[in-house]
Amino acid sequence: MCDYTQREYSCGHFRWIASKWCNDYQITHKRCQPNVTHFEYRADELCGECKPKTYPPWENMIKRPKHSSYSSY
Repeated sequence: MCDYTQREYSCGHFRWIASKWCNDYQITHKRCQPNVTHFEYRADELCGECKPKTYPPWENMIKRPKHSSYSSY
């Protein structure tokens, strides 16, 4: 069994982070039954889905193509 840390965020979401892969996973890359060995509560953090999106200050200098729908002829 692979060892995992269960992490709970202030938004109420949970994440399971692998702390140690078992030999079977290292060979086959097939996930096995998780073994939660640690629990963390992050009262002052939001998960990646709930965090506000931040962009670097130079983001507005990049010219990105506009998304347009293609019509058939």
